Amino acid sequence: MSDEKNVNSADSADQPAEQTPVPQPAAAQLEPKDSAPVSAALSRAEEKAAKAKAKVDAKLDKIRAKEAQARAKAEAKNSAKAAKSEAKASKQQEAKEQPKPVAQPAAKDASSPAADSSSAAKPDAKKAEDQSAPKPEAAGSVSAKSPEAQEQTAAGLPAAASQDDAVAKPVAKSAEPAKDPASAKAKSLSESAIGKAPEPAADDPVTKPVAGDSAGSATKPSDAKESSARHSTVEPVAATAAASAAKGSAEAETEPKPSAESKSEDAPKAAEAEDPKAAKRRQKLEKVRARNAAKEEAAKTSAVAAPAAAAEPSAAEPADGKVSQRRLKLDKARAAASKDAASAPTRKKTGAVLLSLAAVLAAGAVVGAGSIFAPAPAEKSLPAAVTNLPAGDSSSVCSATPKLLKGVEGTDAQFAPGAKEISSNLRSVVVSDLAKRIPGSSLSKLDGSDVHELTERIDDAEATEARGADDEGLTGFISKISTLKDIDDAQVYSLQPLGELASKGSTLRSYQAKDGDLAGLAAGTCQAPASNWRFTGLQTSTGSTSVMHLSNPTHTTAQVSLRLRGPEGLIDTSTLQNIVLAAGESRAIVLGGYAQDLNSISAEVTSIGGKITASVQQAALRGLTPSGVELVGANASASNSQVIPGVWIESKENLSKLSKDNKSLVPQLHVSATGASGAGFKVKVLGEDGEVAASFEDNLAVESDATKSIDLSQLAGGYYTVVVESDAPVTAAVKMVRGSDPKDSSDTAWAASSNVLSGTQAMPLSANGTGKFAIAAVASDSEVEAVVVNKDGKLEKPKNLQIDAGQSIVFDPKSVSEDAQAVIFSTDANAYLAQLVLGSERSIAWAAMPQANAGRDGIVVNIGG
Repeated sequence: MSDEKNVNSADSADQPAEQTPVPQPAAAQLEPKDSAPVSAALSRAEEKAAKAKAKVDAKLDKIRAKEAQARAKAEAKNSAKAAKSEAKASKQQEAKEQPKPVAQPAAKDASSPAADSSSAAKPDAKKAEDQSAPKPEAAGSVSAKSPEAQEQTAAGLPAAASQDDAVAKPVAKSAEPAKDPASAKAKSLSESAIGKAPEPAADDPVTKPVAGDSAGSATKPSDAKESSARHSTVEPVAATAAASAAKGSAEAETEPKPSAESKSEDAPKAAEAEDPKAAKRRQKLEKVRARNAAKEEAAKTSAVAAPAAAAEPSAAEPADGKVSQRRLKLDKARAAASKDAASAPTRKKTGAVLLSLAAVLAAGAVVGAGSIFAPAPAEKSLPAAVTNLPAGDSSSVCSATPKLLKGVEGTDAQFAPGAKEISSNLRSVVVSDLAKRIPGSSLSKLDGSDVHELTERIDDAEATEARGADDEGLTGFISKISTLKDIDDAQVYSLQPLGELASKGSTLRSYQAKDGDLAGLAAGTCQAPASNWRFTGLQTSTGSTSVMHLSNPTHTTAQVSLRLRGPEGLIDTSTLQNIVLAAGESRAIVLGGYAQDLNSISAEVTSIGGKITASVQQAALRGLTPSGVELVGANASASNSQVIPGVWIESKENLSKLSKDNKSLVPQLHVSATGASGAGFKVKVLGEDGEVAASFEDNLAVESDATKSIDLSQLAGGYYTVVVESDAPVTAAVKMVRGSDPKDSSDTAWAASSNVLSGTQAMPLSANGTGKFAIAAVASDSEVEAVVVNKDGKLEKPKNLQIDAGQSIVFDPKSVSEDAQAVIFSTDANAYLAQLVLGSERSIAWAAMPQANAGRDGIVVNIGG
């Protein structure tokens, strides 16, 4: 029923103009009396419409050119297929005796293919012309049309609104003749161009919508634009399809007419040959429809003038077509002007938003370019910097009391007391902050058990506060001295930070025995854990024993490797490359089990995983006579310059007595090369008056990965600092001997190369013997401030010490206070310090100055390329 109404509607559109016209709106009945522009707004609308029409015409020309090329290709292909089909049909006709019954209607229709083709082309052409201008139609046919037809009818475009209806009638009349190639091609073009035309978006450059129509005031602007857009799009495509159909029918008249039977068989093949092209065009139109639907929202915010092509009069227009055309232009201009005025504020706001967006996008582009294109690397790399973390508790490990090795070699050494009268002490010093708060400190075993509290720990929340004065507003420092006896195991010294800064304090182990095989004096500073340790001057000769103690005070398992060097080079220690130390575990390694009967050995200890501490207990016997005991201090890192402060040389008279029967009882400098190329070096000796004149060999050298010893007996008795300068990294230490009678016991001590002291640190005096401090300045002058701490913790007035470059001095704390227990040193990073301890006339010990506490390790950060 709907199809019948659509056909009737199309027939009514072809009737003469005497039928009852559709009542026009009041705005449409107004006719202009002259052609002058109504207002400046109308002039702008007409200019926009002219520009839009020019753009549309250019696009349509391109489309027509492409369609002409496509038609030429399709016609050539159809002609070849038609010739082939005609030859095949003629052969089949001769073989058949009677024609098929179904061929009769086809034969009948085939008698006038040209006429039918013409009749098929004329309605299309007429439809294309009817779409260019509004045409009255029956009022009752509006309700029977499709939704698109209803929209266009309301807009005053009856011919263009009923596209499907206008095509239905001519297509139905020419259904049978369309079986020949020309009519099938015309039908395919007409269906694809008219019946399947998409609904373009308002901003499509090919099919821009009309700004208004003759009934624009009676409809919504958006509806008018959509209907006008469909109208302007269908017209050129429909005209092209009609022209193509007419051309095809004309060519069909000039070609030889095949028989009815051959036409009935060839028509489906021709239609199939044409279908792929039509299907491809339909796909393109569907893509255009989808794209235009996405642009429809944006089109509603912009006022685009309509092309004037839709307003051209057609041949089928009534006599008053010019009046209708002027009325249509006027309505379009009014609609464009009203929309232009309505959208002006929106355009201003939109322009401001777009400018802001452009600025944001430009800034984003700069940032994006910086992230995509990395900056050029620095031409020169900067030195590595250390970033300090917030300070935690400072920890250091104190060596155990020296004990006598009990006849077991390897890493399972057994020890026994070496004397009946032993004095072993741990003395610590703690310095407050400016608010006179004493940080908490304690001693415990490696596994954390048997804690001995030295100073009370401050609540952590309060300790983190940085305070510059006490509760009374007074500023100053106080100190606390603690001395513990009879603690023989290795101990961990812990010190609490204040104000998130590491506190100042340290602990020293001192040992003295008057009898037994371990008679003598020894001292050693508690050392913070590290990953690398070096020792120089170890001995395994007859009567000498060297035991290395490894301790892991951390919570991480450590894998330790040990390398030994002797006078002949590297020593095989393949079994000492994978020593595993669990957290809180210690191990003792007897070096004589790997390097036998050597008087000069250097050791290098490396840990992977947890950091460890290493110390060496060494003792010697001359037959049954004790010949010294010491806790060998670790060397500074291998470098081209080694500074050994606190060297004490016995008088020449006593040395000659001691060395008369044993040539090893003399002071010696031991140097070890840590590289495969060896090292050449020279020796300087610094005294209180500057560099001391000494005659050493001109070409001193040490072989690769080997050790070398040099006799220092030429030096007069006294205090010195020994400096080794080499052309390759080395380590160095000095063996010191004290005694006068070979029949009595003697003692030895090893002074190791030290690091320069930077900042402020406190060091307790040895509880056994008398300690003095050797201070040296090597490359430049140095200024050191020394503050003596008494037993009650009271601080004496600071004493400023000036050390010239190349000078080595001795500072005796007892000269400031007889009750001296520790000294706080502050330096300018140019001074080297060590404590030399002298007991009776037959005992000597040496202890390195502890470095400033770090609390937590820093992180090395490489800056630059």
